[in-house]
Amino acid sequence: MHKKTLYKFALIVLVLVFFVSCKSNTYILTNNKSKTGVDFTHGKWLLNQLDCPSTNINKLKEEATDFFIENLNERYFYRENVTALLIPDQIPLNPNKQKLKELKIGTGFDYFINISSRKNKDQIGVIGLYEDEYSTGQNQSEVTVEIYDLNLQEIIYSQRAIGTERAKQTKSVWETQKSNKLIDNISFHKSANKLMIGSLKKILRDLKTKSITK
Repeated sequence: MHKKTLYKFALIVLVLVFFVSCKSNTYILTNNKSKTGVDFTHGKWLLNQLDCPSTNINKLKEEATDFFIENLNERYFYRENVTALLIPDQIPLNPNKQKLKELKIGTGFDYFINISSRKNKDQIGVIGLYEDEYSTGQNQSEVTVEIYDLNLQEIIYSQRAIGTERAKQTKSVWETQKSNKLIDNISFHKSANKLMIGSLKKILRDLKTKSITK
């Protein structure tokens, strides 16, 4: 490929990447009553196996693990890596005091973290062509994070985030009047999987902002 042609191609790619980064994806926290976080400075913490689509479990687990290791260090554990736990395979969200008491007895931990996620809608592709005001469809995912104090048998943090991406009319990449050229009519969208990761990050930022850390 000629150097000049290669340079033009690279420039187009950079502009497209910049355009994608400027597109807005909506992430909404739904629990406005959650005003406080948690105290990360003491206790042993156990993250439950994530309840999420298999295609996304590794990325979500990595994101959550990095966050909790950063705040807990050696006091953080992941369920798959801990032996001799006497608890059910499925731990539902919003457990009652009896369930939390059973978790304390069955794990011996001080705190238990539950993360659940799902795709609500997966209607548009990552790349959209010739979208206009009549284009419809959206991608949407949600994530819920709950943290339980097993000594007090209480839910001490609960938050849900919903990430949404909609098909919609977009401006020209070049900020000029749109033409019929393909380059002028490409739209980029966050996939439902990407929205799931973004929703988890939104919650973890909220949790860190409200919590006591070292």
